[in-house]
Amino acid sequence: MITLAGPLLLFNPLVTSALQARHEVPAAFGVSRAEVDRVTGEILGDLFVGGSFDAAFSGEAPLLDERERSHMGDVSRLVQLLIAVTVVALVIALAMGLWLRRERRRQGRIMLTAAGSVGAVALVLAIVFAVAFEPAFLAFHQLFFPPGTYLFEPGSKLITLFPGGFWFDASLAAGGAIILTALVVTVVGLRRWRDAPQTSALP
Repeated sequence: MITLAGPLLLFNPLVTSALQARHEVPAAFGVSRAEVDRVTGEILGDLFVGGSFDAAFSGEAPLLDERERSHMGDVSRLVQLLIAVTVVALVIALAMGLWLRRERRRQGRIMLTAAGSVGAVALVLAIVFAVAFEPAFLAFHQLFFPPGTYLFEPGSKLITLFPGGFWFDASLAAGGAIILTALVVTVVGLRRWRDAPQTSALP
């Protein structure tokens, strides 16, 4: 949950609109920001439900070509898998919380260990993406997508809609979201660990 919840929440129209405006995506297409927001919103919706990714600017053919839509289908399946993993993690966390409801100190220790481990890894990855974004971004795609399906020409509509600068900012935001979530879990875990009643051994 610490790893996935924050980054998945970034897949929303408010964040994507702000990043696209920052990197002048509307100007690149020669359309209004509202039109880019509409098309991007449809694509985000397809991302979560496995849609057709045939969004288009008013009066035009679908923005993405067949190969670009195929890649977005791969991304959609990955996102759906990560959502399922997050839901399962939430169910397990709630079940374990109930099981250990009388052991607040143990709860706190588990939360501190998990948050510290995930937060440390996220910090390292954030630094890697900050100083070597292109190799790290390529390695990510090589790990999760079939070979050759994620490489597009610089002028492709998909790259124009989501340029490299967009993903650089989004990657750092995702790392920050993980670290922030880890900090919240750390604070809660520390309070549980400190507030737990101390037990003493019988003589």
